[in-house]
Amino acid sequence: MSLAVQSIEVTELRLVREAGSESFHPRFTPDGQTILLSGEDYTGLKSLDLETGQVRVLTTGAGAGWDFAISDDSRTVTVRQTDFSADPWGIRQIYSINLENVQMQRITASDITDETPLAVLRNGIGMTTRRQAASTPIVYVNQDLKLTVERNGQKTIITPNGVDYNYIWASLSPDGMRIVYFVPCIGYAFISDLSGNVLANLGSNFHAPQWISNDWLVGMNDKDDGRVFTESSIVAMTADGKIRQNLTQPNSGKIAMYPAVSPDGNRIAFHTLAGELYIMEISVKR
Repeated sequence: MSLAVQSIEVTELRLVREAGSESFHPRFTPDGQTILLSGEDYTGLKSLDLETGQVRVLTTGAGAGWDFAISDDSRTVTVRQTDFSADPWGIRQIYSINLENVQMQRITASDITDETPLAVLRNGIGMTTRRQAASTPIVYVNQDLKLTVERNGQKTIITPNGVDYNYIWASLSPDGMRIVYFVPCIGYAFISDLSGNVLANLGSNFHAPQWISNDWLVGMNDKDDGRVFTESSIVAMTADGKIRQNLTQPNSGKIAMYPAVSPDGNRIAFHTLAGELYIMEISVKR
């Protein structure tokens, strides 16, 4: 396949939620039928049914919208939120929320700690789930901001750019073979294999990268004045870093941030600084 002759075409861009609706940090469920949304500061979590437009509040807990995990069957979401009702300093607790009836259950298993990544709990509780998911690698950033690959119940820390660097925004490719991530101190996004060998340098101004397919990724090119965001656009890039393309216009006045890709790779959701939610339909052209 020759990536050099490919491009991404935006076939439709529509406003789904208006300004002031607090529609931040979107994520599709694995079935592509629902988008989960949070507050600008990751407070609370709510679901948006893409067919009916119905919005349901799942939780109002502080931090619930940060690093939550959705089950493979799209029926439950696992969140870690901070409860201030019993302690003014806050107590972090993990909950499982049923997306069909919005029932919340606290997870108190003895082998679950505050450092347990929610990704390993997405389909259940404890080590049994990790063994059952042995064939699928789980990639996440641990408490020390290091890339972690968990497979067959075994954790491996990888540091593709060196042990002295921190890593954020890790995402596993659809084929389960590569990781895209960002190194803040360097200011660049990279792709590595699961052993920590760097495969591609995607350069700067490609923040919060996500995979569209095994060949394409999407991220944001944002700028700030040291205090607030002043500009941000959605950008697509090939996995070899050779082709970069704007999907929204940098100077349009629309500060487009934190793209999320649908499971089929045909839609990209993003929020604006005003709390709007947009969805664009895309196709790869050769």
